[in-house]
Amino acid sequence: MVPPPMARLLIVEDNHELASLIVSTAQSRGHDARAVHTGEAALEALSPGTKWDAALVDLLLPDIRGSEVLAALRAHGIPAIAVSGVYKGDRFAQEAVQVHGARAFFEKPFELIQVMEALEQAGGVESAPRAPPPVEDGAAQDELLDDADLIVLEELIPDGEEAGDASAPMQAIPDSAPLPGLESEEPALPLPFAHREKVWTRTAPDAAKTRRALPEWSLGGDLKDTSVARLLNAYYEARHHGELKLQQGSILKVVYFESGRIVYAASNLAHERFGRFCVRKGVLTEQKLAEVAAFARQEGLRTGEAMIRQGVLDAPRRRQLLEEQVRELLWSTFTWTEGAYGFSAMRPQRADLVKLSVFPGDLVLEGVEKTETLVALRQRMGQGRRLFPTADPPYGLHELKLQGPQALLLAYADGSKTVEDLLALTDLSERQALATLRGLELLGVLEERPETPSRRHRISFGL
Repeated sequence: MVPPPMARLLIVEDNHELASLIVSTAQSRGHDARAVHTGEAALEALSPGTKWDAALVDLLLPDIRGSEVLAALRAHGIPAIAVSGVYKGDRFAQEAVQVHGARAFFEKPFELIQVMEALEQAGGVESAPRAPPPVEDGAAQDELLDDADLIVLEELIPDGEEAGDASAPMQAIPDSAPLPGLESEEPALPLPFAHREKVWTRTAPDAAKTRRALPEWSLGGDLKDTSVARLLNAYYEARHHGELKLQQGSILKVVYFESGRIVYAASNLAHERFGRFCVRKGVLTEQKLAEVAAFARQEGLRTGEAMIRQGVLDAPRRRQLLEEQVRELLWSTFTWTEGAYGFSAMRPQRADLVKLSVFPGDLVLEGVEKTETLVALRQRMGQGRRLFPTADPPYGLHELKLQGPQALLLAYADGSKTVEDLLALTDLSERQALATLRGLELLGVLEERPETPSRRHRISFGL
């Protein structure tokens, strides 16, 4: 029997992806949460008969001031906490609490778990996440973490397993062999959302026991309404630990985050395994890969560890290649305009996996330049568009690795110039300039504003 929700939470945040992540986290902790993206929508949610235990309010909303929403919540007796990425410092914290009645104030970026605990405290509920699914007796924790239908980038080949044996239990197979039933580099298995439980279900090697499903997709959405880059921004802005699952057709990819930075990834595509990636990079030949796979299977090693043992590469080079592989895995999703995404809680990390730390900001900037064609960039960045600095970007400008001409282009983008004007001012090539502007827009550093007057103040980064 499903327990009743611990609290009903209203999330007032105009960043759709961040709002979805907050709602997802609240749901994973047993709450009933709803997100609205404007002040007017928040006021409408306070209709008679609607009960909210607590609310989170971004002070910078696109239509009305967040302080007006706080006042309305206070009038309805609903406790709230305030967050902001533009209003910072003790002065605004004191004003939010002492003048507008917020129970607490958090600056963006914030630790999402701390925000959730403050929200729960304001709502008078116990700050305790739901317990993870129980593990059956005799089931090893590290066995549970091998995903049946996902290929961890560095495969671990159980001793004695026959590569490519379709009758064998669902397990990792060597890089030199195709997936069971696969004739080319195609997805391993179709994984529609309706059968998402298969993603985390694994058959035991002896087929005597079945594993209990690990956390399912929590809150999801459609990629036509957002982009992978904006989802990466949300994790970084919330400094969140968790998983982002991306699906297009039968292709499934999962990205793992710690404190908003990417630490690993997995895929169900055969050619996105570490061994195949190293062959494409010229690190080793197909023949050598077959030898490495055989050695890895014999010794029970991951592909990368087997390469180190055989002198193909060293530990720093292995880490570098894994980071490059994760980048390419994510870049391949940047052009997805169809598909779905889902958030779920972070599972315990295996100690034998190489933990990376990939900064999403640089990954997005570099990815746009590598994946977007000039034709696509021209379509997205129309010559008449005017880009303004975002008041509360997910990233600090000091965090981004902008070259001199790129930084100057950003300084020029103060809303007074069109894209055509910016192209005339910069020393960058047309493709480089458009890719930089597109990347900065995806990162939430630049935005196109409506022609109608807004209560947001114009902000300039310089010139």
